[in-house]
Amino acid sequence: MNVFKLTLLTILLSSAFYGVTYSQSDSAFKSISLNNLDAFRDAGNNWIIASDAVADYTKAGDINPVKGTGAIVNTFTRNNQMHLFTKQEFGDMDVEFDFMMAKNSNSGVYLQGRYEIQLLDSWTKLNPASSDLGGVYMRWSLPKGTFEGTPPVMNVAKAPGLWQHMHIRFRAPKFNDKGEKIVNARFENVYINGVLVQQEVSVTGPTTSAMFPDDEKAKGPLSFQGDHGPVAFRNIQYHEIIENAAVQQGDQYWIPKSDYWNTVDPIIVTPGKKPSFIRTFLMNGNEKLTHVISVGDPGEINYSYDVKRGALFQVWRGKFLDVTPAWRDRGGMQLGIPMGSVTTLTDAPFVAVLANEKTTTWPDSIGFDDLDNKGYVLDKQRSPTFDYFINGMEIKDSIQTLSNGQGITRTVTVSNAVPNVYCRIVSNGKIEKLRDDLYTAGDKSFYIRIDKKYNPVIRSVGRGQEMLVKYQSALTYSIIW
Repeated sequence: MNVFKLTLLTILLSSAFYGVTYSQSDSAFKSISLNNLDAFRDAGNNWIIASDAVADYTKAGDINPVKGTGAIVNTFTRNNQMHLFTKQEFGDMDVEFDFMMAKNSNSGVYLQGRYEIQLLDSWTKLNPASSDLGGVYMRWSLPKGTFEGTPPVMNVAKAPGLWQHMHIRFRAPKFNDKGEKIVNARFENVYINGVLVQQEVSVTGPTTSAMFPDDEKAKGPLSFQGDHGPVAFRNIQYHEIIENAAVQQGDQYWIPKSDYWNTVDPIIVTPGKKPSFIRTFLMNGNEKLTHVISVGDPGEINYSYDVKRGALFQVWRGKFLDVTPAWRDRGGMQLGIPMGSVTTLTDAPFVAVLANEKTTTWPDSIGFDDLDNKGYVLDKQRSPTFDYFINGMEIKDSIQTLSNGQGITRTVTVSNAVPNVYCRIVSNGKIEKLRDDLYTAGDKSFYIRIDKKYNPVIRSVGRGQEMLVKYQSALTYSIIW
């Protein structure tokens, strides 16, 4: 495990590690309707209005629209590869949207049809380039060839077939009264899946493969690339920035709070050649968890485990942990802050006894004295097995990182199991079955891979769903994201 200090520039480009807040209201943004193609000009036959998309992350180029409205899918065939342009033109703007990549697919979003942020299936790549997801794409000219281009500070790309999120704040080029450019275009901020990956990147001209490569203007359409591969979009929203506009209480625009950027000499934990372990307090929503072990893998697959509840409550892809609040100024906050794109699971106990699998509510906590924690042991690869007792049952919870960097595998054994012991695999929004051993959860934010022999039960709870398995013998499943 390496603990070291980074420069301010490096750390502010790493993550929204203080849970960055924005002084925006929903009313500041307008939506581009995806109920039809009326917001776009001359949309090609490759763009299909849908309610959702489904893709198999193991099959190259696979993505299929789901009938309905609210999303748009580029089905991309040999004879249909048109770009998508909004009818409306923009200057300075914020834009955010959800996107889904097919395996090995390539696309891009072009501000003003000229300046590209790359969209690519960059899943599991550790050292991203400007041609990877979130990169400010390079420029090209004769005889210079390729130049400029800025890679994202880390790769937080999710698996193909999962919905991801991008938020861009863009500054258009500025011109004087003679039409001469006096200020270059600039990407002020780019966030992917909640992580800041670009900041203050100037672009001296249109990037490679721009829709309008020969000139620059004060305004232009928002454009989505359609000639490189299948991709889907939904929830496209924008806000046109008006400089020096009066900002009223309750209707403020997207501005990061300035205190967020003032961390000096942060203290960062980075794994060495094997997984690293650190104990800190962690925030889970508004709750401060005090008995947490966080594990960081060299392959940038990380997770946190609440040892007082037997709960694997979050996973994330990207850099590991900022421990500045735990060690600076006597560590008053004692907090560790995940630096990558966090997927929240649940901090409820993993094992419980249910009188009825259809109606008995899953317990959301366990009494502090009801769980007897015995610590954890490491195997030769430094993968942990957590050991604890609940009501006379011994539970061993083994977590290993998948060798291909796609996620983690969890194996749970229960000794002295009483009747009607259940394990809750996931409780996170909508759960959809893709095939006998594969499900999406959390509105397609991650995958659950579990053998059909376990006969998982999916039941509705509140506004979401949860997956349960009645315990018979050692239970193994994978979380892939």
